[in-house]
Formats: sequence, C-alpha cells, structure tokens
Amino acid sequence: MTVSRRDFLAGSAGGAATFALAGCGREPATDVIVIGAGLAGLHAARLLEKQGARVTVLEASNRVGGRVETLFDAEGTPEMGAADVGTIYTRILATVEELGLQIKPWPGGMPSYWFHFQGQGFTADQWPELAINPFEGKLRKVNPSGVAQAFMPRPNPLPDLGAWLQAEFGEYDVPYGQFLAEKGANDDALKYALIGQQYDNLDALSTLWMLRAGRFTLTSMETAFAQGKPIRYLVDGGMGRLTNAMATSLSGDVRLNHRVTAIEQGSSGVKISCDNGEQLRASFVVCTAPFTIVRNIGITPALPPLMAEAIQQIPYGQATSVIMNISGRYWEEDGLPANMWTDLPIERAFINPSTTGDGEHLWVFTTGAGDLARRGLTDDEMGEFVISELNRVRPSTVGRLETVGVRSWTRDPTTLGTYAARAPGQITRYGRLFSEPAGRLYFAGEHTAELNLGIEGAMESGEAAANAAVAVM
Repeated sequence: MTVSRRDFLAGSAGGAATFALAGCGREPATDVIVIGAGLAGLHAARLLEKQGARVTVLEASNRVGGRVETLFDAEGTPEMGAADVGTIYTRILATVEELGLQIKPWPGGMPSYWFHFQGQGFTADQWPELAINPFEGKLRKVNPSGVAQAFMPRPNPLPDLGAWLQAEFGEYDVPYGQFLAEKGANDDALKYALIGQQYDNLDALSTLWMLRAGRFTLTSMETAFAQGKPIRYLVDGGMGRLTNAMATSLSGDVRLNHRVTAIEQGSSGVKISCDNGEQLRASFVVCTAPFTIVRNIGITPALPPLMAEAIQQIPYGQATSVIMNISGRYWEEDGLPANMWTDLPIERAFINPSTTGDGEHLWVFTTGAGDLARRGLTDDEMGEFVISELNRVRPSTVGRLETVGVRSWTRDPTTLGTYAARAPGQITRYGRLFSEPAGRLYFAGEHTAELNLGIEGAMESGEAAANAAVAVM
C-alpha cells in the first residue's frame, strides 16, 4: 500500500494506489530505498529528498511511526510509545518547528513515588524507618528507586555524550550487576536495582552503557537548567502528529505493509524483496529496522563477520505498556504520590499528561523478566490484571481506571523489543562499527546513534546515514 500526501492529510491510507518499482531496465526507479518509517527512516528520507534524491520508504506495519504511537481515537490521545521531548533533542525540536507543530512543557516537576514492596505500601519519607528496609547506614535512606545509583561512580566519569566510545573508559565495559556487587551492593540491593530494567538480569548490561544513559540524562538536565528551560516537553496533539507530518512532507512514496525479506547488493545497485512478492530496485538502501528484525532479513553478499555478529548479539529490551484513562484523581483522595514503584507484577506506573488538553493517563510499564506479555496473557487479560492489581493495593483507584490501550513491544512483530542496549564487552568490541556502510547498505536507527539516545538518537542516526549516502551519490 502506498501512502500519498492526500491520504495522510485526510487521515486515511485506505484508498491509496500502488505501483511497482521492480526493475525495468538498468536504471533504478528510485535512488534510495529506506527501510522503516519510524523517526530514523522518515528523517533520513526527508534529508535525502532535500539533496535531490528520489526516495521510497518501505514500512512493514500498517502505520508510520515505529515506536512512536499515539492513540488518536482515544480520549486525550495517549502515547503508547515515545512520549516526551528533551531540551537537547535539537533535531526533534527543529523538525517540529519546521512542520508547523507545537510543543508545550511537560506539566509538573520531578516525579515522586508511592512504593509497594513486600506487601507494604509506603512513601519515601516512611522508608528509612520501616522494618522491611533491608539496608544499613546511609543506604537505608535511599529510596528503592535509587538504590542502584548509590553504587555508581560519582560524578559520572564520562565527560560528554560521545565519551562512552573512547578506549580510556573501556574499564567500565563489564557486567553491570557484577560492578554493583564489587562496589558493595548485596543481594537485596541487586534485587531492587533490577526493578524497571528491561532485561532478565543486571549482568546482561554493560556498566559503560548504564553510564552512557546517565550522562545523557545529566546533560539534558544540565542544559535545561543552564538555559532556564523545561527539562522535557510533549508534542501538542501527540507524537504521532510529528511522524505523520514527516511522512506527508515527502515527495516519494511511503509504502505500508511492505515487510522486507531480502537485500541483494550488486555492482550497480540494490534489489529489495518484500513478503508480498514485490521486488524494488535502488542505487542505495538505508535500513532503519531494529536489529531484532534485521536478523531475519536475508542479506547478500553476506555482511562482514563482525557486523553480522553485532546484529545477532546486540540485546533489546522487553516491555509492555498498558494505558488507562483516569476518571478521578485517586491520589487526591488518598493523599499519596500518583506515580508508583513496586515489586508487584505491575512494576511501575506513571502519570502522563493528555496531549490535547487537561487530564491525565496512567501508564503502567512492565519490563524484563516481569513483562506481562511474557506470561502469555492477551491484551485484554493484561488490562484486566493491571486494574485488578491496582485496585487491590491502592483502593483509591477503584472505579477510576479504564484500559484504553495495550502495546507489547516484546511481541510486536515489527519491533520484537523496545530499544537496543549493549551487553558487557560489546562497546569495546563493536565501537563505531555501524558508522560505515556495508557496500551500498547503510544502517540507521537509535541502535546505531553515537551521541544521543531514544528518539533524538534515531534522528541523529538517520541524519548520519543520509549524509553518508549523499556523499557518494
């Protein structure tokens, strides 16, 4: 299915026509095929077109956005994926302005939490005096959500956003759990540190990767404070408005329901095969699909061994979002913080603002070994379970919650995970591996970004791939 500008503006892609690009003669019908219509792919496509390239975007799902997904049909248009825009997200902010969209400050300050551990609910102020608190000394005063940080080096040893790739910091490219234990974290501390992580155990992550994430957060906060700006924003009307606007701004086609199954490089171009039997030809290809998906794409000739290994081995988080409408502010009834951090199966719950006006949604985010989707529950069953569990431990929520959306990124066939991380040793081993193309094939996506994380990392990577392709066109 081809999505035209008119179809997007009308809010429907149903009537769009298709046309084949499969090789007619030696001259490809397009210069660059971009695989994936998330932020990385759409940004790359727009930059390529600005340089005069003919571009076709192929998207496996029936919508654009990737891990950006706004429920436009639900009250308040809640976000199922990426929700906030940081002050240092310069590419996102510039694109929002260029496309005539608006941002507004994220309401409220730093979140506070109501905690529930070992069958007991409590606030941060109550935690130091509780009998269930397993810690001693200064650690006894550290909230359960901050236990891991108590064992990390302070200040963060990475001086800037790109330092994680410098050899001098390779000493931190070791298992995260092992590092915390060596710094004094006991079994209880490690148990608390695992809550909220998108992986089954702490040693699945490199400590250097965690330091990188910490540096990114610190830089964002420091920049906001220095400039007197909010720490984060939301896109008025939803993040999906941004990806939709990016797609409609393209002159070339965004073709939905086109899952790429093979990439074949030749001396004069690239042939792309899709699961619908269609074949397309181009001079170059920019692949922004997550590595979880690239693993199942046949690529010939074979990629260099280290690149192929990285694609197979780089880990992805596992998580499920359950979004609920709130018909009454339960936290005003019980006088407790609205956000929750627990050892329950629901793990964590956050208040997210409506993107279209007043009001809030409750976002329950289950991750890693605790990901509800890994229990084999259906979406409806997950929604029912979450409300039941919240009602049980927080009576003020009874009658005030309604599930409006469930998105398991773990089992979503177009992502098979959330975001990429690095396992111990992988930063040292792979470094800037994907900064160079494999022949006519360029990789992009947040998993290849070198400075930024998340949605700004996606934009950074799309820009890098587009610039590299333009340089040789």
